[in-house]
Amino acid sequence: MTLSTSSSDGRVNHTDPYDPRRVKERRKMALKTVLFGGSALLAGMLVVNIGVSKIREAFPNPFSLQRIETSAAALDSALALPADSSDSIVYVFGSSLIEFGFSPEIFDERLKSKGVNATSFNFGYGNADPSIHERFARRFEQEYEDAPGTVDLVIYEFSPFQATTTRAAQTGQLNHAANAILGDWRDFLEVAKSDHEEAIALFNTRYIRNGVPAEAVTNLLATPIRDMQRIQSEENASDVEPMGTMGWDLYNMLMAEWPQAHPPGGWYVENRGGLPPSASPETLDLADKVMAKMQHPTRMEASRQQRLACCDMEDLNIDPELLQNFIAAIKHAQKVAKRVDLLLMPRNQDIIHLSAQGKANLKEAVATIQRETGVRLVDLSVEPYFSVTDYFDADHLTLFKGRRKLSELLADVYACLLYTSDAADEEDSV
Repeated sequence: MTLSTSSSDGRVNHTDPYDPRRVKERRKMALKTVLFGGSALLAGMLVVNIGVSKIREAFPNPFSLQRIETSAAALDSALALPADSSDSIVYVFGSSLIEFGFSPEIFDERLKSKGVNATSFNFGYGNADPSIHERFARRFEQEYEDAPGTVDLVIYEFSPFQATTTRAAQTGQLNHAANAILGDWRDFLEVAKSDHEEAIALFNTRYIRNGVPAEAVTNLLATPIRDMQRIQSEENASDVEPMGTMGWDLYNMLMAEWPQAHPPGGWYVENRGGLPPSASPETLDLADKVMAKMQHPTRMEASRQQRLACCDMEDLNIDPELLQNFIAAIKHAQKVAKRVDLLLMPRNQDIIHLSAQGKANLKEAVATIQRETGVRLVDLSVEPYFSVTDYFDADHLTLFKGRRKLSELLADVYACLLYTSDAADEEDSV
C-alpha cells in the first residue's frame, strides 16, 4: 500500500491536487503569469503604437488608413460651424481622385465670385472599394442622426474601377482595417454574434495595433521593393529621363511650407480636408517639372497598365455586390443630408480608353444607381476635355493646375444648380 504524506508537517503534498499549499502555489504562479503576460502585452502595444506613429509621421498615408481614419474623425465638422451661418454646407465624398483633385477653398472662392456662399469639405480617400464607402457613409449617418439637414449637399463621386470584379478580389485586407478604425466596441460586439474570430481580430487591430493589421505592415515593407522594380523598369527605357530625387525634393518642400499638413496623408482642418491651394513660386516651379516628367508617355503607360491589372479600368466589369455597397452608401447619406448628387470625375482620355463594353458597363452601373436612389448625375467624365497635362498619372489630377481646374469647374456647375427653387424640376443629369 502506498501511504500519502501528510501536509501537516509543512511540506507540500505534490500528489494531492487539493493540498492547500499546492493550491496557493498554483495561484501565485498564475498571478505571476498574468502579470508578466500583461506587462509584455502592454509593452508590445507601446512598441507597435510608437512604431506606427513614427511611420505615419514620416510617410504620406503609409497603410492606406490614415486618410480614412482622420476623415471619419472630422465628419462632424459641420456641427462646429456657427449656427447663424447662411452658407450652404457641402460635403464631397469619394476616392483619391477627390482627395487630390478637389480644393474646398478654390471651390468656395469661385462660388462666392458668382454670388453663392458655401462652406465645403473634402472627404475623399484612396484605395477603398464601395464596401468601405458604405461603412464610411454609415458613420456619417450616425454623426448626423440627431441633426439631419445640417449638411445641405453631399456630392458623392462614383469611381467605377473601384467596383469591378477584378478589384473585388483584392479588397480583404483594407476592408478589415477600415472596419476596425471606423467601428467601435459596439460594432465589434455585433460582429461577434456571427463571427467571434473576426470580432477579436477587429478589437486587436483597433486597440492593440493602432488600426494597422499585421498584413498592412507586411505590405508596407514590400512596397519599396515593388516601387523600385517599377521605377527601374521605367528608367531603363532609353527615352525616359530619370526622376532622380525630384519627387522627394518636392515632397520635402511642400511639407516645409505646409506645417498644418502633418502627419502627411491625413485630413487637415485648416484646409477642410483638401491640400493647401498653393505654394511658393519655387515649389510651384518644381511641381511643374515633376508633373512634366510624370506625364512622359512611358510613365503614363506604366500607370495605365497598373490600373488595368488592379482594377479592369477599361472594360469595367462591375461586381454586383460592390455596386450594391455603393448604392447603400448613397442611401445612408440621403438619410441625413438635404440632397445627394452623383459625380463622375474627368477621365484621362489620352491614356484611359474605355472599350465598348466598358462604356456599356459604366452606363448600366450609373443607371442602376440612379434608379435605386434617385440621385442627380453630374457627369464630367468626358466633357469638358481634360488633357494628359492635367494629370500626373493615369487618373489623378496634378496637385495645382489640374486641381484648380476641376474645383473651379465644379463650382461653375453648382453656381447654377445649388439650391435653386426649381431644382426638383431640373433634368436628372448635368
